[in-house]
Amino acid sequence: MNRLLLYILFISSISSQTQVVIEEVMFMEAPYVGKIKTTTQKFASNGFFRQESSLDVDRFIIRMAMGGNKKYGTILNGDSEARIIYDAEEGQYAFESFDLIRNNDGKPTLKGMEENMNFGGGSNRQSDNEEAKDENAEVESEDDEENIIKRTITDEIKIIAGLRAKKVVTSIENSERSVLFEEWFTTDTLLLKYALDKEKELIEAYGGERQNMPRSFAESMLAQSGKEYDSVEGRLLKYSMEMKNEDDKGFKMKWELKDIKEIPFNSDDFVVNKKYKKVERLD
Repeated sequence: MNRLLLYILFISSISSQTQVVIEEVMFMEAPYVGKIKTTTQKFASNGFFRQESSLDVDRFIIRMAMGGNKKYGTILNGDSEARIIYDAEEGQYAFESFDLIRNNDGKPTLKGMEENMNFGGGSNRQSDNEEAKDENAEVESEDDEENIIKRTITDEIKIIAGLRAKKVVTSIENSERSVLFEEWFTTDTLLLKYALDKEKELIEAYGGERQNMPRSFAESMLAQSGKEYDSVEGRLLKYSMEMKNEDDKGFKMKWELKDIKEIPFNSDDFVVNKKYKKVERLD
């Protein structure tokens, strides 16, 4: 109750003349694919939201297969009821109205690069329920082998993007593979919640539904295992995941919230570059 009251007071203190800016970085490394880095910026204010992501692919062949490195974004404008997607590398953008999306059952007709890449970031991705089903099928496919699970909620505190975070370590292991998670959670979530709420309000304005990645990948996998575990309060600020198979080959993924701040409102952060060319849809 006290936290709800604090959030209400916080929201009332943020006027239409301010905005919240977030920067996130995700790093992935896998056999044959190599290293992929995604840097995402989010801008949120009352009636406005923008997300811009830069994708850098290490290996030349993979980069060419994906059409080169990318810089793409989505803008939601509540005043004009418009959704804009753009490709900064190509200097192009496409536009659709909220009415057009409403008439399509709340589903945008224009697909941004984040929907196609699905490397993280963005608000249009599989629902938690769909992801849970996929994970459940994977767990059940392992001949119902018993997993060895270790989980430690430490007392270690670290300052990440100016916020206090607590470290949680989880390992899940069987004869075929091992997965190690290191996650950092914070209960100082006011700015994070504000940005998420502003995006959600705009998506719901055109009849859509904001769909998120799981709050914690470790807790999602633990839930599917059917084992009891201690959950951690708050939101994720940083995580790393390393998965290895019996041949000691595996997959690594890291994500971190690099910066979050409240700054004066800047209308230029919510408009497409005037030099970009308008097209019917992006390739």
